[in-house]
Amino acid sequence: MERKIEHLEQVRYLRFKKRWRWNPRKGISNLAIFMMLILFIVMAFYFTAGQSQGQSAPGREITIEEGDTLWGITLKHFPHNDPRKIIAKIRDLNALQSPTIYPGQRL
Repeated sequence: MERKIEHLEQVRYLRFKKRWRWNPRKGISNLAIFMMLILFIVMAFYFTAGQSQGQSAPGREITIEEGDTLWGITLKHFPHNDPRKIIAKIRDLNALQSPTIYPGQRL
């Protein structure tokens, strides 16, 4: 035990480089910036995951059967989205001039 005490008596204080010293003002601001960054990342994942739920795979091909309508197809494959927006996208992707579809037609 005497050796440990002698060894500790030789060490007066620890020196750290200036960049490793703790400054409470900078520490709090850095912590706030870090927390905001984490919050932003979590929110980005949350909102992008919420948009992709309930949607079919892009590029899916559907053959129209007797009695099918764009509204019915939209409600069947995209139940959690606004049907008007989906119908507009279907019409744009398939270059449909009117909302009329025919049996045997592929979308």
